[in-house]
Amino acid sequence: MFIPKHINFAKEILEAIKNKDADNSLEATKKLFEEVFGKRFSEEIDKNGVLRYKSLTGPEDNIHYWGLLYEGATPSGVYENFSLVVFPDNTEDPTQLLLCYGIGTGGVTDDAEILGTPWVKRCIKLLLKFIKKENWNTEDTEVFIKDDITDEYTEIPNSIKSKLGNFSVYHDLWRRYGKYLPSVCVINTNDNGAKAFLAHLILYGKIRNWPFKKNFENIWNNEVLPNLINLWKTYPPTEELSEYLLERKYLILQGPPGTGKTYLAQNIAQHLMANSKITGYKIIQFHASISYEDFVLGIKPDTSSKDQLIFKEQKGPLLESIEEAKKSKDQGKGYLLIIDEINRGDLAKILGEAIFLFEPNEERKINLRSGEEISMPNNLYIIGTMNTADRTIAILDFAIRRRFSFIDVWPNWEKLKDILDNLGVDIDTKKTASDNFNNIQNIFFYYATDEEQHLQPGHTYFIAKTKKEIYNKLKYEIAPLLQEYINEGRLPLAKNEILAFIESVKNEG
Repeated sequence: MFIPKHINFAKEILEAIKNKDADNSLEATKKLFEEVFGKRFSEEIDKNGVLRYKSLTGPEDNIHYWGLLYEGATPSGVYENFSLVVFPDNTEDPTQLLLCYGIGTGGVTDDAEILGTPWVKRCIKLLLKFIKKENWNTEDTEVFIKDDITDEYTEIPNSIKSKLGNFSVYHDLWRRYGKYLPSVCVINTNDNGAKAFLAHLILYGKIRNWPFKKNFENIWNNEVLPNLINLWKTYPPTEELSEYLLERKYLILQGPPGTGKTYLAQNIAQHLMANSKITGYKIIQFHASISYEDFVLGIKPDTSSKDQLIFKEQKGPLLESIEEAKKSKDQGKGYLLIIDEINRGDLAKILGEAIFLFEPNEERKINLRSGEEISMPNNLYIIGTMNTADRTIAILDFAIRRRFSFIDVWPNWEKLKDILDNLGVDIDTKKTASDNFNNIQNIFFYYATDEEQHLQPGHTYFIAKTKKEIYNKLKYEIAPLLQEYINEGRLPLAKNEILAFIESVKNEG
């Protein structure tokens, strides 16, 4: 991601900060900034308010720091708005640095709007997750971001402070600035620390809309952003879910339309069968009119009798699956029931008293309305699928939620790529599918809130064998879906981007 030259420049800055050497920090910062933002920008950073470096000097009881602010910020004293700050630790021989995004003690003023856009907090959160994954932070330390990055009233939790290396006992820093640090990450002055610093710097430059040189613009577009997005919405592996199902018993796969939830459930079933964990599986679908009598146990007319109308008990899919599981037990295996669109029915009414049986760690018994006693065998597994985008369908109550484990199934480019590869799709079609999927995903990444993510069209919308098929899906399936969201007043921050995408779709093909 970063070349040795830039890593070394970053290390020079970090060493100067660690040694509280203001002049060398300025010189090193200018060298790096010339590489990242250009010579003209770098020459002005100590004059236009962007760089605070003299704060590394002064009495030892000062809280020393190096900071990036914004053009027009005051050269010293209290400042406002968002910043990128690095503190050296306060030990006699400093070895660690606290890398933070910060809020000036003057509060948030001009930056309130940009900090309120979904992508800023999302990027910081994912960047810290990426740094932790790559082990760029100091060993045995934590990273953290506040839920509200504009929050200047609450401090970093004590449970996090205690895991911030030398900074866990830097009480003066927390006393003075603790409320103004929305994110924290402990680094060293080695290559890994330099990479974490460079990644923070690039993101800060993006937030500030500073002019990147072409190579660093490419690093953001081709390295940093794709890595963040890959961490953002992962696709659960079939093998991992299969193992978890055997342990947890009852799962619900939830996500936006078109993410392959039912397909994934069937893949889990086939994986379990291939590994001799279950003897078979049944798949059913819930809908608004399904009832207890349909799913558990009902009475249906027997039309085979010519002389009189006879009513007989008819077992529903739940009791049938329980019987299959009991038969499978003799073979040391289990049985799986897949309930597609599980939240389209009223689960409380559909399950009735049978809800009592759904306790993963117990083999419970209960008498049904008919008086028949049934028990839930511990080798019966259940997977439900749930579309999270449709507001007209039932929301599961907490009593039911407690009994299931919920797995998010998100739109995923890697999954789409695998499907297109398996279909033998040509390069042009694959690129068209990829470009349009990524365009929509980027809109949701930058402009959709966490609560609106369940509206993103899934990757299965982009499965096609020809470019013409992709264009037809874009025009007649994806664009109308996005337009409907806009008409309903959903995705307000993304409205203009979505409308622009819809307009471009009309001109394609």
